[in-house]
Amino acid sequence: MIRRRSLRAQLLWWLLVPLGVLCLAGAAAAYFTVRDAIDVAYDKSLSASALEISERLRMVGTRPEVDLPPVALEMLDTVDQDRVFYSVSWRSPQGDTFMTGYDDLPRPADAPTGKTIFYDAQYRGERIRVAALFTAMPAHPPVVVVTQVAETVGGRKGLIRTILVHALGQQLLLLLLGASLVWFGVTRGLAPLREVSAEVARRTASDLAPLSPHHGPEELSPLIDAVDQLMTKVRNAIDLQRRFIADASHQLRTPLAVLRTQAESALREEEPAAMRHALARLRDHSQATSHLASQLLSLARAEPAADLGGSVEVVDVSALARETCATLVPEALARGADLGFEDGGHAPIRAQPVLVRELIANLIDNALRYAPAATITVGVAQDGGGVLLSVEDDGPGIPPEERARVFDRFYRVRGTTGDGAGLGLAIVRQIAERYGGSVRLGDGAGKGLRVEVRFPA
Repeated sequence: MIRRRSLRAQLLWWLLVPLGVLCLAGAAAAYFTVRDAIDVAYDKSLSASALEISERLRMVGTRPEVDLPPVALEMLDTVDQDRVFYSVSWRSPQGDTFMTGYDDLPRPADAPTGKTIFYDAQYRGERIRVAALFTAMPAHPPVVVVTQVAETVGGRKGLIRTILVHALGQQLLLLLLGASLVWFGVTRGLAPLREVSAEVARRTASDLAPLSPHHGPEELSPLIDAVDQLMTKVRNAIDLQRRFIADASHQLRTPLAVLRTQAESALREEEPAAMRHALARLRDHSQATSHLASQLLSLARAEPAADLGGSVEVVDVSALARETCATLVPEALARGADLGFEDGGHAPIRAQPVLVRELIANLIDNALRYAPAATITVGVAQDGGGVLLSVEDDGPGIPPEERARVFDRFYRVRGTTGDGAGLGLAIVRQIAERYGGSVRLGDGAGKGLRVEVRFPA
């Protein structure tokens, strides 16, 4: 058995996972923002310290000197337990000359005078951040004093870490709160679907009424409509089955009883001639019963609710009529009838071939049964953008006042001598209406009956 994830799990997955990814992206963006802001603040402090030291410079003869009182050095203390280093040196054409501070601080590259540059370096096994200020002194040849102030980066990293911990804690709290709201919202949103499922589960096989329309949001309407349509189809199929069972039980009960009586009568006969006569009557009644059963099945297939398992396709009525006539020629010869076909060319309609063939066969069979030894003509022609199928005979015909009723099931005109069951025209009309067609009864040429079936092209 394939185990599928629930709709709730899929909704939570597609909502919470992107929400978590957004929180991680927000945390990364916050890290870079906080780091840059703290670096700028610390760099400004280093720059201010270097500027304060440079203001203590003066020229003594041809050499620059710096006077750093203890108060100035106290400015370099930090509250973050970082170690601070400084160095003052001057550059001349003869080279660099150290003045005060830490003489092993990494030296900066050349830069324009009056500008402060920042760079990272390794010093005594620690990573440091250095601010270097280049100050031009009034001397000849020109002298440039380089003031460096450096500090370890532990303090700024600790501050970044503290701020990020607080920010991530807040984001985690918001994420948990958002996840709770999403869970609650998804659960509430799926409640109408659970109600529909519960109502369908409570239904019995005989309860096929439409679902209540008050269920849930608009998005559930297509599902409810589809379930209602399915229930309608099932209800129609059950009604079709019930009608077929009722018709079959009502119409077959008498013929089957007659067959049994005639079989018992044949068994009681001792004379060969009488026995043959009884068997002949048994054969005739069995053929009539077989024809009745066949027409009952045809009627069930022609019902609009019947599903034949095949799709509608473009079929040529002319070709189907020609094939059906060829199949029924032996029966027509046996009944002394003259069966002919007038081909009107290609006549396409959209239908299921099995039902169109059934319609044509029933029309011809009706003519053979009620107009024996007659001339029967089957014709197919294009008619006003549609297709006209006609079956005409020169038999006794049907009185005009009876033509509306002969389409009822099991109705037969009084006084007819045919051995039909009264289902042929009912089957024809149901098949024609199934594909948008119509059936009309009229007079034949001179006498008899003409049946016209019109299909849309």
